[in-house]
Amino acid sequence: MNSAILTHAIKKDVWYKEPWLLLVIGGPLLVVCASLFTGFIAFRGADQVVAKDYYRQGLMINTNLQRDAKALELGLNANLQLDLANKKIVMQLTSKQALPELVQISLASSGAIDGAVEEVVRRIPLKLISAGKYQADLVKDPKFETAIHTGAIHILHVKLETNEWRLTGDWLNPLEKNLQITPGR
Repeated sequence: MNSAILTHAIKKDVWYKEPWLLLVIGGPLLVVCASLFTGFIAFRGADQVVAKDYYRQGLMINTNLQRDAKALELGLNANLQLDLANKKIVMQLTSKQALPELVQISLASSGAIDGAVEEVVRRIPLKLISAGKYQADLVKDPKFETAIHTGAIHILHVKLETNEWRLTGDWLNPLEKNLQITPGR
């Protein structure tokens, strides 16, 4: 009687129908899939860690430091005012020495324009119109003007420069306040 039970063949399921297979292989398979998905997201939205022209930027550091020191030596002081009614930027510049005919102003803004966050740099020449007074027409950029009027842009990063010197500063609330820039700040 016992021999009949022992000789009876045991019914086995195929390997992929075993319940323990899901437990043994399922966890690692889930981790592999999650890591592939995370890798895809990381590579698709990866930020640049190193700038493409890092070597040139590194060489420019000494030049920028020398231009900042020259601005301090010249005793430069700038007062900027935004006049949106006339679409102009007006600057009063004082110095211990003669002032140049032309000063380059770079305005970098970052804000929500048309529902998307944009970072834009505008370079505008400031022309000498009287003793120490410079003026520039704003770039005919309706998006920029709208963003300033609506308050989407709260800060402008300003850089005043010539070949010899450079002044930089941050202009908070350009519609409400003037910007005072002195070297060494």
